[in-house]
Amino acid sequence: MNILSEIWSSISQNRFRTAMTGFAVAWGIFILVVLLGASNGLQNGIEEGYGNRLQNAVDIWAGWTSKPYQGLKTDRPLHFTNKEADILRTLPEVELFSVVANTNDITANYGVQYVSVTVKGVESDYQDIFRKTIYKGRFLNVYDEQEHAKVCVIDKRCTEELATEDMLGRYLKLGDINFLVVGICENGDQWEGVTVHIPLSTHQSIYSHDHHFSNISLTLNEDAIKKTLRNQTGPRRRGQRESSEFETKVRELLSPSMQFDPTDQRAVGVWSQQERYEETQKVMSAIRLFVLIIGICTLISGAVGVSNIMLVSVRERTKEFGIRKAIGAPPSTILKTVVGESVLITTLFGYIGMFAGIGIMELINRMLPPGGDFPFRNPTVDIPAVTIATLILVVVGVVAGAIPAVRAMRIKPIEALNYEK
Repeated sequence: MNILSEIWSSISQNRFRTAMTGFAVAWGIFILVVLLGASNGLQNGIEEGYGNRLQNAVDIWAGWTSKPYQGLKTDRPLHFTNKEADILRTLPEVELFSVVANTNDITANYGVQYVSVTVKGVESDYQDIFRKTIYKGRFLNVYDEQEHAKVCVIDKRCTEELATEDMLGRYLKLGDINFLVVGICENGDQWEGVTVHIPLSTHQSIYSHDHHFSNISLTLNEDAIKKTLRNQTGPRRRGQRESSEFETKVRELLSPSMQFDPTDQRAVGVWSQQERYEETQKVMSAIRLFVLIIGICTLISGAVGVSNIMLVSVRERTKEFGIRKAIGAPPSTILKTVVGESVLITTLFGYIGMFAGIGIMELINRMLPPGGDFPFRNPTVDIPAVTIATLILVVVGVVAGAIPAVRAMRIKPIEALNYEK
């Protein structure tokens, strides 16, 4: 208790100096917390951009040819058919599989309300691939596909646009055909608009008699995922990325039936969630490392300021320390006093800066618009980061007070008594 009283007395006698010294520490921890929160917000925004899809999801789409093939010209539009779907469906790397056939601008009618919707013909695995949350009812199943059932699963936007009542178990008219609503699911991406899901077989019999479609979604097993990483060997032109092993295999398999050059990357596109996610994580790791370096450097500058002030304090109290040693005070009490004062200053003002940073991040979080395309979400600091910051504060306090404390311990009583400020 005597040491604490002595520390508080020393701080109280030099309030302005203590405040200016503590401000440097508070500012350093404030910057660290804000930067960590900002990096978390950026990462959360990027991950939200990926949606709820499985990390091993892969999208495959048909594009346009950019290379001639067996006398056929370039810039030919390509389409998938059930033949290509069956080729990919049976690959050993594939776990979940769903064709995604889109038909836009279909008029949906319920009662006296009308809305333009996108009708998606999908298979039962679509729910698991995209992690579609079902709020009411169920999703489409294999039986619906086999029976060409006229059933549909609508998103919440559709319910909000068409009715205020529960549409589950009621009929929704798409064009001139009634579909039984068997489920209500979460909304898709903002760009999708109002979406209605129907069995793929039903979609092809009504909207796509030629059975053409442009998108396939699937997931890969663990062994295949390891092979989707980019191969870094070989030359690469600027702006052109190298194909993964699975991507190359897909083009080689589909090339004969769709008639395009297997090296033509524009003909069939392959987008790997896992590959892009790993790339994003590498970028975010670099950002977090940069943020950590900047924050630590800022804290070090604050620690230097604390250490300098403690040196001044030791110099001012040289005669006092000499008298205490002359009357038998052990050097450890001087060490505890100096280091304790340093730790108290850094911890007290550090927590002020920490809570100020957390408060700013919470305020920003409340001001962020819900949803939308703003790439910043939940910029808060998690508990491990706060714990690490607390440990940093203690270490900074000990280190900042160590050098002045050692100097104070080495003061000889006879020199201290003759010391003039």
